[in-house]
Amino acid sequence: MIQEKRIVDHFASLVAIDAPSRGERALAETVKGQLRALGLSIEEDQAGAAIGGDCNNIYATWPGTLDWPPLIFCAHFDTVEPGQGKRAVIGSDGIITSAGDTVLGADDLSGLTAIVEAIRSIGEDGLEHRTVELFLTVAEEQHLLGSTHAELQRLKGRQAYVLDASGSPGTAIVQAPGNIGLVFELQGQSAHAGMEPEKGVSAITAAAKGIAAMRLGRIDTETTANIGRICGGGATNIVADACTVTAECRSRDWAKLEAQANQMCASMENAARELGARVSIQRHVSYRPYAVPAESPVLARFQAVCQKLKLAGDLQPGGGGSDNNTLCEAGFDGIVLTCGMDQVHSCQERIAVRDLVDTARLVESLIKEP
Repeated sequence: MIQEKRIVDHFASLVAIDAPSRGERALAETVKGQLRALGLSIEEDQAGAAIGGDCNNIYATWPGTLDWPPLIFCAHFDTVEPGQGKRAVIGSDGIITSAGDTVLGADDLSGLTAIVEAIRSIGEDGLEHRTVELFLTVAEEQHLLGSTHAELQRLKGRQAYVLDASGSPGTAIVQAPGNIGLVFELQGQSAHAGMEPEKGVSAITAAAKGIAAMRLGRIDTETTANIGRICGGGATNIVADACTVTAECRSRDWAKLEAQANQMCASMENAARELGARVSIQRHVSYRPYAVPAESPVLARFQAVCQKLKLAGDLQPGGGGSDNNTLCEAGFDGIVLTCGMDQVHSCQERIAVRDLVDTARLVESLIKEP
């Protein structure tokens, strides 16, 4: 059976290990040791070298006793900042928080802990089970860098559950947006701002004019856009000759995503041309959108298990990317599961003990469901 104290203790022990993006090695080594003790074989790829990190994606296999198709369970090692010196504070109300000065790391240690507990529980009870493959990634929080450099041919299964969404267990994310990242580098002409500003071309002014013409924020129910950073200029008595702007757009519809990126690029190009500045644009597709078909076996199994466990079994669209974007683009049948995390990417991040346990129960049942 899923053991509440054990899963809470395990979660807290993983929280205590620093695992920033590109620095996940200590956490990965700990988890690898635990998985080997449970009878899983371990492989690694070369993603760490490709992304400038100290750790690779991990592929682990637990051979089954039943001749059913293998299932893939996916979670990521890395946590966002501030994440150095994390500590899990277990409240008397059954809520786990950080100490308040860091994130908790329930994104995505809740998913990772639930997967390990489910395997441990099935093994201890001596139950028959299908083959299970684990796909544990690095640098997911950096626009899926780890899975982008994965060697997916190592996975024999084609059906995947990615544990990496906020909310109580029992909801599946069946649509998610793609993401296009943009970097605008504007070049103007410096001049003395007080004596001869007419001779200058302000790259900052051009950037501001371009941003003002962009559609930003919530564009429609499927599409968003945002400016992340503006950097440029120097002393106030110098017309700024350089400015860099970073931005992104997301949409669950690929045509809308391309149209939004085009609009943002055209806005900046027009502004630069009107003011006599130059602009170069870096445009990168971080990941593509996906939609899970209604006839998906992964989806049907999830709903059957939720009914047995008396969980909601809800289906929702998502607003963020995950390693499932990478898997779906490669032809896998996958959905993202909520696993209890709440207020992620903040120092107020939290998770209920009950949700940790229910997520492990859900994973355990998925492994046992025909």
